[in-house]
Amino acid sequence: RLPLQLKTSSKRYKLQFQGNLPQTLFTGNRVEAENKQPLRIVLTDAVNNQLITSGPLSSMKVELLVLDGDFNADERLEHTEKEFSESIVFEREGKRPLLSGEVVIVLEKGVASVRDISFTDNSSWIRSRKFRLGARMSRASSIEERVQEAVSNPFLVKDHRGEVYKKHHPPALADDVWRLEKIGKDGVFHKKLADFGIHTVQDFLRNLVMDQYGLRGLLGSGMSNKMWESTVEHARECVLDDKLYSYCSGHGIILLFNCIHENIGVVVGSNCFSVNALTATQKVALVVKLQQDAYKFPSRIVEFKVQSQSADQSPTAPVPPGPASTQMPGLPPQGGEANPQPQDHGLLPLHDAALGLEDVLHQHHRHHHSEPWITNGFDATRDPFDMLQFSGSSQPCGLLLSSTGARL
Repeated sequence: RLPLQLKTSSKRYKLQFQGNLPQTLFTGNRVEAENKQPLRIVLTDAVNNQLITSGPLSSMKVELLVLDGDFNADERLEHTEKEFSESIVFEREGKRPLLSGEVVIVLEKGVASVRDISFTDNSSWIRSRKFRLGARMSRASSIEERVQEAVSNPFLVKDHRGEVYKKHHPPALADDVWRLEKIGKDGVFHKKLADFGIHTVQDFLRNLVMDQYGLRGLLGSGMSNKMWESTVEHARECVLDDKLYSYCSGHGIILLFNCIHENIGVVVGSNCFSVNALTATQKVALVVKLQQDAYKFPSRIVEFKVQSQSADQSPTAPVPPGPASTQMPGLPPQGGEANPQPQDHGLLPLHDAALGLEDVLHQHHRHHHSEPWITNGFDATRDPFDMLQFSGSSQPCGLLLSSTGARL
């Protein structure tokens, strides 16, 4: 190596990292910035922060090093070369170098990307329990100018095997329930939930909605209130899907639920009502009792689909075999024109939008039929439970189908 020449004490240039590193990295994984993009190093003027794109320094080699996480804890803008050197962390005895891969990179017009480095050891063995990444002009370079070294934000490095136990933010519906905060894989809480049939985040959220106190009691006193709040808060970060579920009361009245069994609507006869559009009295008289029944028998809450059907289109969804599969009530024959003559299929006719829920219920009791909710004329381009579409009144429902395509 060429000897490092004496540098002038004044600092005219500095190396900088562009972007932050994640708060936690894992051994063996490529080091990337928070946005999953390559971490970049730039050479700038120390006074005006302008990128140096020309001259000998703009194409020099840069050396990547590991620093103690406590270095520059006060986030000073400047540090000395000695302070930097004294904060370098080397591998433990008998271990490989802390960084593997392309630890020397070359500036091109003052810019270089960190593309292929990874940590070989965790950071738990040093006092701060954190590392920083550092970058300096290669010691093999012969330069006279003082170039201040780059110092990244502090971060933890964990063993790769710990990544499989990492919590997800936000969690997904299908994630294992131990991905939630305060629930450890194969731990006491995980086993209690599994014994009760709660295996996923979706299972947890459904039980939280249907029986919050029962779920809290299941986890027991070993989970403090603070831990419980942390778990619930994390679970509620989950992004819900747009699937609909329903529970039929056996009286032609259907409750509609979202994917975690929160009640969002009711179908009476051939009319849909948003829960928000119902009065408090209506909710108590109609929804609350049926919802309690549904939560007692969650296996009877089944997935539904809403499908638009216009008067000049034939149904596209599959229909169970048998006479009803060739012609659906109230819809034109497949491949033909709509029958202009009204036919009595035993279905409840569409109600005027001005009718209230009581009117619908009253008319519903005068019509005894098994399929009151198969109708057409629903505007599928809008949210079926949009307040503007349903507020203060009912609207005809779209064609409701089970996830198997069967009419209900």
